Amino acid sequence: MARLLVALVVILVAVVQSKEIPDPGDLALVLSENEFEDYLNLWLEHKSEFNQLSTTFSKSESGCTLGVNEDFGQPQPVYINNNTYLTPTGATGKVNLYPGEQVTIACPGPKRFILHPNITASVATAIAVCVNSDLVSGAGWLNGSGAFSGLTCSSHPTHDARATNETCYNNNLVIRVGFTVEGVFYPLYSSCFDERRLEVLYVWYEQNPQNAVHQTGINRPSFAAGTFYPGVPVNDMYKKEQQKATLTNLVGSHLADKYLTTRQYLARGHLAAKTDFIYASGQRASFYFINAAPQWQPFNAGNWNSLEQKLRARIGNAGYNTVVYTGTFGVTQLRDENDRFVDIYLYTDENNNPQIPVPLYFYKVVYDADRHLGTAFVSINNPYYSESEVRALTFCTDRCRNNSAFSWLNWQPDRIDIGYSFCCTIDDFRRIVPHLPPFTVTDLLS
Repeated sequence: MARLLVALVVILVAVVQSKEIPDPGDLALVLSENEFEDYLNLWLEHKSEFNQLSTTFSKSESGCTLGVNEDFGQPQPVYINNNTYLTPTGATGKVNLYPGEQVTIACPGPKRFILHPNITASVATAIAVCVNSDLVSGAGWLNGSGAFSGLTCSSHPTHDARATNETCYNNNLVIRVGFTVEGVFYPLYSSCFDERRLEVLYVWYEQNPQNAVHQTGINRPSFAAGTFYPGVPVNDMYKKEQQKATLTNLVGSHLADKYLTTRQYLARGHLAAKTDFIYASGQRASFYFINAAPQWQPFNAGNWNSLEQKLRARIGNAGYNTVVYTGTFGVTQLRDENDRFVDIYLYTDENNNPQIPVPLYFYKVVYDADRHLGTAFVSINNPYYSESEVRALTFCTDRCRNNSAFSWLNWQPDRIDIGYSFCCTIDDFRRIVPHLPPFTVTDLLS
């Protein structure tokens, strides 16, 4: 907590002096998992406010204009428009509706209903109609016109993680995460999950210019296991005392103390980032263990976070319409007391089968189907490998290194302690990681 307070003082001084505040990656080896997430929220909020100050914005006289960070109340409903989630116009962070356009306002889940100062009926789902500016009407449930920002839920909407009859790589289970509104399920992202090893192979979802601006200041819920880790106390496996016990069994007590420090330990690393989703409802739905894997915390806060932030901005600036496949591959290893490499897992079942592997690689494959462009961004999840070891594990020619087309990336690829990183063509990536479905790529997405 003391470290976070110091970081907050730095932010305050920077704001007062109109200076740039430290990038979250600069604090990767300073802040704990929760402290880093709190700082990242504040940093993103500050950046959002700065961008708003530098952007001219006025409410529309004809139709409705709603700012993602100004006009959406909390606890936030789910918004459906034209049979899909409501989205802003391009990378503007502004939702534009024509006069009379309808948006479904929904608060799915038991004992949840819509709230508004002008409410006249207790309903869980209703149709809001654009009047003008930020005003909407609602026949039979809203008295006259009211501010869109006044629409909230009595409690946070309930999201679902649903097993499907579909399969992904190696006949593994496809799980869809989203919201059900009036009997229709609207997916946000999908997970390819190995039920035997309790391993998330990859998650996939759309990432378009509309995702460039997301809501900030959203509180983080606890991670949920859903029905996919039966009998396994998965959250407990991430507790530091349990990590110590797990590593002690694998490598011995002395080395466990060496590997697990106040700076280096395993965090619940998001695959689809919370802030890859525009609205609070979607961000909260990202907190499933089927969207996470064990990740060394400075890597989580370092090159992985940098990739998340820079890639989202690049997609918005370039106008790409992409599918992101983000996943894990292999099992990381640590040396034991006999100087032998040992595979690291967080859990072992009653039959002594290892489960919840600590991945060797984390990756994001970004694909624009219209342009047939794609790039694989890969990082090594182990701060204890030597330089020669990470170079031996680099399985392709790094296409981002010394390439001006990737100047936007701005990560620190040679930093082993925050995630040694490199980029591959899709073909080179597929030769080692066989997870992806087939698609055609003619060049790098840069």
